[in-house]
Amino acid sequence: MISWGLWGWVALAGGLLPWQSADQTLHKIETALRQGDARTLAAYFAPQVEIFINEGPRIYSSTQGQYVMKEFFEKNPPTTFTLFHKGRSEDMLYAIGSYVSTEGKWDVSFFTRFQGGRFLIHQLRFEPVE
Repeated sequence: MISWGLWGWVALAGGLLPWQSADQTLHKIETALRQGDARTLAAYFAPQVEIFINEGPRIYSSTQGQYVMKEFFEKNPPTTFTLFHKGRSEDMLYAIGSYVSTEGKWDVSFFTRFQGGRFLIHQLRFEPVE
C-alpha cells in the first residue's frame, strides 16, 4: 500500500516522483535567477550542462557553468525575473520566463531531468530580446 502523506506522488513514465520536489525545484531555480545567485543555480546543474547565452550553446561542467552564470549575473544584474510557463513531460520539468536587467532583456528557458533522485538542469538558454 502506498502512503500519500504530505508529499503526494505523481505517476510518470520513469516511476513515481514526488510532485512537491518538482515544485520546490522550480521555485528554487526561479529564486536563484531572480536574485542572480549563480551558486544556488549551479546546485541544480547536471554534471554536464548546456548553456546558451546570446550566442551558440556550449557544454560546461557544473562548476564551469557556475562561473559562466556568475559572470553573466555580474555584467547583467537582475532587475526582475518572471516565469511565464512551466510544465512537465515524463521525467522532465521545463520553464520559460523573462530576465530583465538594466543592461537588457532575455527570454529564458530551462529543461531539467529527474536524475539521481532529483531534478537537474540539462539546458539553460538566455536569448536576447530586441
